[in-house]
Amino acid sequence: MSSGSFANHRSFLKRFIPPRLILLGLLLLASVVVAACTPAATPAPATEAPQATATSAPMAATDLPVGVILPFSGQYAWVGGNVLPVARMIAEEVNKSGGIGGGKIVLVQGDTEGVVDAGTTAAQKLVKVDGVLAFLGPTSLSFNGVKTVVQDNKVPMLSPTAGTTKLDKAGKGYFFRTVPSDSLGGRAIARAITDPKTFMGRDGNFSSVVLMVGQAPAMISFKDPIAESMTAFGSSLAATIEYKTEKQAYRTEVQEALKANPDIIILVGTPEDSARIMQAAFEAGYKGAWFVTQDQTTDDYIKLASPELVEGIYGLEEVPAAETADRTAAFKTQFKDFSGEDVKIFGTNTYDAANILFLAMLRAQLKDGQVTRATIAANIPQVANPGPDKVEVTNFAEGKKALEAGKEINYQGLVGPVDFNEYGNIAAPFGIRQVKGGAWTTAATIQASDLQ
Repeated sequence: MSSGSFANHRSFLKRFIPPRLILLGLLLLASVVVAACTPAATPAPATEAPQATATSAPMAATDLPVGVILPFSGQYAWVGGNVLPVARMIAEEVNKSGGIGGGKIVLVQGDTEGVVDAGTTAAQKLVKVDGVLAFLGPTSLSFNGVKTVVQDNKVPMLSPTAGTTKLDKAGKGYFFRTVPSDSLGGRAIARAITDPKTFMGRDGNFSSVVLMVGQAPAMISFKDPIAESMTAFGSSLAATIEYKTEKQAYRTEVQEALKANPDIIILVGTPEDSARIMQAAFEAGYKGAWFVTQDQTTDDYIKLASPELVEGIYGLEEVPAAETADRTAAFKTQFKDFSGEDVKIFGTNTYDAANILFLAMLRAQLKDGQVTRATIAANIPQVANPGPDKVEVTNFAEGKKALEAGKEINYQGLVGPVDFNEYGNIAAPFGIRQVKGGAWTTAATIQASDLQ
């Protein structure tokens, strides 16, 4: 109510209601207010109420909350959209098999929006409000915002998407990922460009290689690995152009790149920026080749930039190991039956991350007697890494059977062995892709051993 409205009501009371009645009414009102403000005595609860989650209903005391901390809005919402359904499928398998110690996996979404600040806020909410035991995620885009929350609260994170070099040695014991580092991704790009006949199906070598990279953490992460690897493989970059992201036009940056007379440009950027840069280069008369990174090596990018503009470009993509072809095909069929959709980028990485995380939770329950952040973190390498007399398993059901029989396990992933080093990193193969006839095709596969 505004102050003017209140003054009008007071004038009305003075004119039409006797003063003694006004006084009596005020006394009665005061007694009601005092009664309402006095806290009622309540007995202490016998047990602590379960924390509420992002789901519509509160969790049961035995539920095991896991935060899926990824962008679900903004230009990178597709990452969350690719990852979450796979995680749900694996969680449903676990819960249908009896859960973990009778507790059900509950996935709680945290929207990082693909930026650092929102990543921090989402991580803090998942930890402090939802009480999650672990994170699936984040991406490279918001890792800097999530890192401190992981460290301060000792929450294990297992990312199927974050290639950032910031994770290479972020810490020991709580940081894990099922996607190879950009250090390896950048090396794979350099390996392909310096041996184009083997990995790109092209005769002759490139004489002038230019790198264009966006000034954002997820993109700059590729800069040094590409430059250093080009030198290691006996070549070099003719020029490196760093550009401001999210501009509407890139004519100036393209003209700067073209001064080096490139016959191939390595383009690291968002899909939207990459499409604008390629269009500007086309308009400037550029006839050379392009090599893009994982964010652009998608069917959506072909549609965004137009099939005509991207015909013939090369791209980088994490791929399943050759020896897992049959299991990968089975996973794709399983996911199609579950969701009605095809597996998209980061799908296989998520399959491995979810299976490892849930097996670590199961081993924590069986071996440690409790599922906590600390026991989960300690058990992630225990279920994923090789060791004497370990049984190789490829999914949660196989792992559960072995663990409940008192055996130790070594999870074998779709992306490869998924053997974590002391910093939680893995090595995995990369696919060199090329757009032909408006669709991505595989030109070659670079094994992890080729990047040593």
